[in-house]
Amino acid sequence: MSVDDGAHWRQVPVIRTGPDWTAAVPNPRTPGFVSLRATVTNPSGITLTQTITHAYAIG
Repeated sequence: MSVDDGAHWRQVPVIRTGPDWTAAVPNPRTPGFVSLRATVTNPSGITLTQTITHAYAIG
């Protein structure tokens, strides 16, 4: 997650619940936007990264 348009990224915990995964993204205390980035790697080593800038607004 990033709260400064991707200048700095912070890892967040990801929890597996059965077949699903949930990321615990803490909201910042100040108004602004949260950007999200996910990276996945399959057993063959192929990696995919997806970034969503301004995924949602706070405040």
